[in-house]
Amino acid sequence: MRPKYNLGYLVLGISSLLFTLTPSAYAVTPASVNQDAGVAWSSIVENPFDGKIVYDKHFSDDFAFVTSWSKQGINATYTEYWSEVVGYRRVWKTRSVRRDDHYIDERYSDREAITEKRSRSRSPKSLQFSYQGKIYTYNSGAVDPELSAILANFPAGNTTIRAIWNNDQTSDFPIGSGTVEAWKTIFKTDSPPPRFGN
Repeated sequence: MRPKYNLGYLVLGISSLLFTLTPSAYAVTPASVNQDAGVAWSSIVENPFDGKIVYDKHFSDDFAFVTSWSKQGINATYTEYWSEVVGYRRVWKTRSVRRDDHYIDERYSDREAITEKRSRSRSPKSLQFSYQGKIYTYNSGAVDPELSAILANFPAGNTTIRAIWNNDQTSDFPIGSGTVEAWKTIFKTDSPPPRFGN
């Protein structure tokens, strides 16, 4: 005999599953490029999926913060790099040693670490912008008219944005002047910038 299923419980179960998965949807989408991509940085390019878009990166030897900006959405990826010791090997080296009244080269055995590069990437749950003393927050999806107006009217020059992580810690990252200038075209709107932030 086939078991009977209660449709109401089935719908409730699916709804609960969707509710469980929903929080991950409300996070900044990872950037579609990394810091080594052969794209034009801080310049407007045409993307078949996003239309006008500008890519920006800030990096050092141990991290890279890559963002992309279009009306379809703001994407961001933070990647950290480190070296990890995975073993050791015996190597021969040469040193100069004094013998009597002169120096000679002497070979000696030494242990050398074997390292491998490691990396880990993550995206913030939201980004914040400071404009005229007010704080504006972007979470996900298409950039709304209010934030578009803010970005289109940002003062020229470098700026700083704040990334908020899943544990509510924050990191501040610079955005280059070329990217800020590109915002004026990408996020151009006929509406005046709002007077109040959220």
